Amino acid sequence: MFKKIFGFGAAVVLMALVAVAVFALLETVGGPVMKPVTNVIESVTGDESTQVVKPYTMVRHVREYEACGEVELYSREPADEELVGLDHHRLQMKYPAHNGWEVSFQGEELTLTRKVAGYCGLHREYRHLGIYDGLIAVYQGPLGDNGTLLRLERNIRIDLLPADWRANLEKVARFNELSRDEQVKLRQTLEFTDDNALNLVLENFDEMDSEDGL
Repeated sequence: MFKKIFGFGAAVVLMALVAVAVFALLETVGGPVMKPVTNVIESVTGDESTQVVKPYTMVRHVREYEACGEVELYSREPADEELVGLDHHRLQMKYPAHNGWEVSFQGEELTLTRKVAGYCGLHREYRHLGIYDGLIAVYQGPLGDNGTLLRLERNIRIDLLPADWRANLEKVARFNELSRDEQVKLRQTLEFTDDNALNLVLENFDEMDSEDGL
C-alpha cells in the first residue's frame, strides 16, 4: 500500500515538473506573441524609430519658410484617431520627405514640420535695396536674399549718391560674407519693414540726385 502511495506521489511530482518545463519553453519561444499589446507598447524605449503615437500624444504642426528660415507653429493638439498607433516609419510614409515633411518625436510630443517655399507673413512685406545692372534695385524680403527683384529705380543715378551710400549698396551683393557688425549696420540703412519706410529713403535719394544735378 505504501509503495502505491509513494508511486502515485512521484507521478504527480513528475507531471508538475513537466508542466513547469513546458510553460517555461512556451514563455521563451512564444512569449512576445502571447503578451498583451499594451505591454509591448509600454516597453518601447525613447528611441525615435520605435516610438508610437498614443491617444495622449501632443501633435505640433509647424511651417518652416525656406526663404527666411522662420518657423511658425500653427497648431498643437492631441493626436487624431488616424495617427494613434503609427510609429515613426509609418508616419514618414504618411508625411513623406519628398513633399517637404519632417517627422520628429520629442518625448511624448510629435512634431510634423512642413517646409514652405517663400517668406513668412512678416518677411514677405520686407524690402531691401541693392544694385542690379548698374541701377538701384528694390528686392522683396530681408537682406541676404536677392532672389525676388520687384523693380528698378531708373530715375536715381547711383553715381550722384554720397560715397557711403554707394559703398553700402555695393556690399549688398555679398551680404552673407560680411561680419555680423557690418550686417547689422547694413540692415539699419538698406532694409525696410514695408514699402512706406522704403519710399521715404528713395525720396531722399531723388532729392540728392536733383540737388547734384543743379
